[in-house]
Amino acid sequence: MKKLNTILKKAEAVQPLDIADIRFLLALSDPEHVSALFQTARHLRTRFFGTKIFLYGFVYTSTYCRNDCRFCFYRCSNPDALRYRKNPAEIITAARRLTDSGVHLIDLTMGEDPEIFHRGPKGFDELTELVAAVKAETGLPVMISPGVVPDNVLEQLGRAGATWYACYQETHCRPLFERLRINQSYTERLNKKHLAHRLGILTEEGLLCGIGETIDDLAASFEAIGHLDVDQTRVMNFVPQKGTPLQDIAPLDPMREFIIMAVMRLAFPDRLIPA
Repeated sequence: MKKLNTILKKAEAVQPLDIADIRFLLALSDPEHVSALFQTARHLRTRFFGTKIFLYGFVYTSTYCRNDCRFCFYRCSNPDALRYRKNPAEIITAARRLTDSGVHLIDLTMGEDPEIFHRGPKGFDELTELVAAVKAETGLPVMISPGVVPDNVLEQLGRAGATWYACYQETHCRPLFERLRINQSYTERLNKKHLAHRLGILTEEGLLCGIGETIDDLAASFEAIGHLDVDQTRVMNFVPQKGTPLQDIAPLDPMREFIIMAVMRLAFPDRLIPA
């Protein structure tokens, strides 16, 4: 408890936590220690954000994806995945209804839809036009998660009104990344977030836990997120998906996600952390 209190006081003073501090916090399991961690996280959240709650409006625009990620229900080889593409009118109508419901952000969520990626500039032009139309129709910030798009497309999306770019690594352990995201480039995916940041687009990074990572892997992710200087970061417990190679993995205790989220608050006190 003495060591824990030293780290928590450091966090309360908004002093940077080192990787040893992060490892120590991530390994907490005693209920009294976890409770002290949560209390400090709540204090920091209230100090920086008060008691405000921000609501997402998700529009899943397409469930087609050219990638074969081992964890994802919508991996290209999964015969159990329900496939659809919404047309622009459907997307704009959904975004308008979400806006009327009181959400604070429209999140246009999709995989790397081959209909977009394989059509070259025309496919990306239509995506850019969609972002501009949703922005004009709702007046809300728009988040996009189209995957690893070409650099010039990311610039176009920013000019069209994309406020946020979400492109999760899921893990910053390269061997684990390569096992999860088959035939995808760790570096290229990471560099897209650096580019978005330079372009003035707000960035989000996400971690998936329960997919074979260690405490050291998680601590390395915290370090990488710090280098990315993202505006929002999150963690999600892996939920096994039918038709994927990881469908039989036992789900984690939800407390694992809460502990990682609380440590994120201590490490990144002024950044948004969705729940």
